[in-house]
Amino acid sequence: MRKKSLIQFVAVTLIAVVFTVLVKIVDVGFVSSTGSLVGFSSVNIPFSQKFGFNPIFYKVSEVLGYLVFLVIAVFAFIGCYQLIKRKSLMKVDKDLYALAITYVFTFALYIFFDKVLVINLRPIIMAGESIAEPSFPSSHTLLAVSVLGTAISECGKIRRKSFRVSLVIVLAILMGATVLSRLFSGVHWVTDIIAGILWGEVMMTLYQLFSALFSKEEK
Repeated sequence: MRKKSLIQFVAVTLIAVVFTVLVKIVDVGFVSSTGSLVGFSSVNIPFSQKFGFNPIFYKVSEVLGYLVFLVIAVFAFIGCYQLIKRKSLMKVDKDLYALAITYVFTFALYIFFDKVLVINLRPIIMAGESIAEPSFPSSHTLLAVSVLGTAISECGKIRRKSFRVSLVIVLAILMGATVLSRLFSGVHWVTDIIAGILWGEVMMTLYQLFSALFSKEEK
């Protein structure tokens, strides 16, 4: 299980890295609205011009983004509850540690692309801003796939089948709605969304790797 998780993590990470490099060097075109450059311009620019900025989808994606943070808060509450009840850090469920580490890496990845390695700038300049902001990968998409994907994995521990299935469906719908609303909001390029999905998958496989490692330690 540990070896399989490691192979999955490495494979998905390589795919995400290769895609990121390609976005930076393939079909780079000039964006007249922001004065910036964007890769895969023959896809990104026409899509952005066709749909433009949609304030409704943008607002929906913002609200859904808060719900993703609510999921993180729920896991944090569960961890704190176990710590208080069991009175030992070692007795807190190891999968919660795997989640915590994964979320830290997720936020670190966001900061890296936002502050260190800027790949793309937004297709538009947002209200109140003088220049376009970094947009690669879509942070909402990254968080939705990473957080909600790992949450779906955690649902496997729920014994009551009807509740487990219902919760998985709700989380999957929330993930899909977040990704799609962000795509059609007009504040990201298509490749930003794809990158968010890919890097979110990287975080999911990282969670599975840490879960396998922690499970191995307990045996």
